[in-house]
Amino acid sequence: MLIVPLAASTAVDAQAQSQQGVVQPLRLAQEAVRTDPYFLTRAKNLARQAAERENGGLSKYRAEATMYGPAVDSSYVENEDGSVTFSFKGGPPGFTTPTLETVATVAPTGTVAIGYNGPIRPAGAEAAEPASTEPTPTATDPVPEVPSPIIDQIKDLVE
Repeated sequence: MLIVPLAASTAVDAQAQSQQGVVQPLRLAQEAVRTDPYFLTRAKNLARQAAERENGGLSKYRAEATMYGPAVDSSYVENEDGSVTFSFKGGPPGFTTPTLETVATVAPTGTVAIGYNGPIRPAGAEAAEPASTEPTPTATDPVPEVPSPIIDQIKDLVE
């Protein structure tokens, strides 16, 4: 099994950086998402795990089947800032009719922000709520400690 760090850095060489001047952290984060083929899968798992925590753990909650299968089969939107927003339903273990809806946004750093977690809303209701493009870090979802000047720039931008 291949273990890949949660926050992958981009392949930007130092010489190219010095010729271009200051590199913007947001652009680097977006490039990291595009160059990391595993980001979508990790993001899906992080979103599902955040919903599981919010709803009392696996003994009380299970997400719908698409959140356990291939990431491309899940309901998600790629945001301009490089984050990915997942919308999915769930309920108690063994449910046949879901009772809860979760909207979770995962930033390129692995930070998860729950935008909505509650009863299933009528179709179209989620569009009425403004979407947050800036995920809010929480104490339960810390930014992983990866020694990298790029990650440090991203952390500074998020704070």
